[in-house]
Amino acid sequence: MKRETDYGYEIKPVYSPEDIPGFDYQKDLGDPGSFPYTRGYHYQGYRSRMWTQRMTAGLGSSADANKVLKKYREMGQIGGMCVISDRVFSDCIDPDHPLGRREAGVLGWPGCSLLEFEELMQDIPLTGQSITLLGSCAPTALRLAYVVALAEKRGINPSEVHGSVIESPFENYFGQTDVQPFDLNLKLFLDASEYVIRNKIRMRGNICSQHIQESGGNNAQALAFELSMYKELCGLLVNERGLDFDDVALVPYELQTIGMRFFEEIAKVRALRRMWARMAKEHFKAKKDKSCQLLIAVHTSGRAMTYQQPLNNIARCAIQSLAGAIAGCTALDNATMDNAYAEPSALAARMSLNTQHIVAVETGVTDVVDPLAGSYFVEHLTNKVEEEAYKILHKIDELGGMIAAIKKGYIQESLRDEANFKFREVEKKERLIVGVNHLVIPPEEDFEIPIMEVHAGDSEAIARRMEEWKKTRDIPLVTQRLAQLYADAGKGERFNLMPSVIDAVKAYATAGEVMGVIRKGRGLSYDPFNMIDCPYALQ
Repeated sequence: MKRETDYGYEIKPVYSPEDIPGFDYQKDLGDPGSFPYTRGYHYQGYRSRMWTQRMTAGLGSSADANKVLKKYREMGQIGGMCVISDRVFSDCIDPDHPLGRREAGVLGWPGCSLLEFEELMQDIPLTGQSITLLGSCAPTALRLAYVVALAEKRGINPSEVHGSVIESPFENYFGQTDVQPFDLNLKLFLDASEYVIRNKIRMRGNICSQHIQESGGNNAQALAFELSMYKELCGLLVNERGLDFDDVALVPYELQTIGMRFFEEIAKVRALRRMWARMAKEHFKAKKDKSCQLLIAVHTSGRAMTYQQPLNNIARCAIQSLAGAIAGCTALDNATMDNAYAEPSALAARMSLNTQHIVAVETGVTDVVDPLAGSYFVEHLTNKVEEEAYKILHKIDELGGMIAAIKKGYIQESLRDEANFKFREVEKKERLIVGVNHLVIPPEEDFEIPIMEVHAGDSEAIARRMEEWKKTRDIPLVTQRLAQLYADAGKGERFNLMPSVIDAVKAYATAGEVMGVIRKGRGLSYDPFNMIDCPYALQ
């Protein structure tokens, strides 16, 4: 078995002061709450604020997801909710689309209209917790519009709602894919980000390295790619949208994967805090301390959860959750023992939430901030992963930045090579995974776990409901709002579409309709799959 880091650096049996030459406590670490924030943003750590303890929901109808969210609150979900979109909403088509009828509500929430968001949030407060809606980039503007529309409908100022509904346009290259072109996704990200900044809405944009590692990337690649994404997107908001960086810096948050390499994962999070702080201050000339403090949420690795011997995943989840807590994450949602099979069953969700609470109240790791600071090994790993990440980041800069590096295929090729390398390691048993290539048992001896399932009839029922509901809307109002959106979509890259998207959503225009007329206004087909025509006469 190899003894080296996730990114191929050989690990010695013992570490000493010689492994952190020139170590300067104030320059490289500092106290918690002080620059460069390697040790965290709060001097008291979890004594002053516990991490948000949540589980990801989304399966079946909006009413089904609503019940799950309420159940999670009973199970001990604290501080926020997290819902992931189904493939239909991620592609911004409707459930009654010929392709949507097959997948509505499968592996996610079918959030294709304001009606669905209203049902999802029935009897659930918009304030007092973070509202996180995950998925691909394409529905970014729609998710934000839902939050604004429902807040106003409930008599709440949208600025009182906080959470995350905006997704990075780069996710299409890291596994969280949709069918919209990159330039359209980039515009929608910039429009949504600009809108929340100018209207002082506390909705963040998810710059997600989770998918980089779930696609096979290593820790150094994850840090480099995410810092490059920050540099590119923040630069566009500052230079093209005319925003101040100290305002822009409040938008991005990082969703990182925590895998099985315990000390490396902790080192990675510590390095990210330091790298962001220095980029904010040195590259963007941040004037405020808050601008140097990147919000970091973690998700324990779904890739590490195995189909074989699923009970082993409980141990994996516990180890990864502990690493996330020691690293000082702001929010944590963990994978479940049935992650390789389906969305969490009630049993699996309870086990994962209980795991977080056990870590929080039974282990003592929340008593001390950054408890591994000063470890020769951990400080060396923190320095090393940062060093390796900067090498990759400089290469991306030489290629012209993240967008240019993607267009030249560098990012995709790097991830493909790394994923293939890891696969070969597993095949050769250089990387051991219990139940997969180590301590394997016959299938008949394996433990059978309860599975949450959505059947074809369930998806069809969601599609039929949308078909009938569409007829009950104020069609002249829907047509008027979509016509305005169509006209605005042709006004150029810097014309912000969010106001007209919000107006269309308030009239209950659907995801397929909203995205369809935006596409038409930009000279694209109404339907990305070219299977249906636009039902509206647009001038």
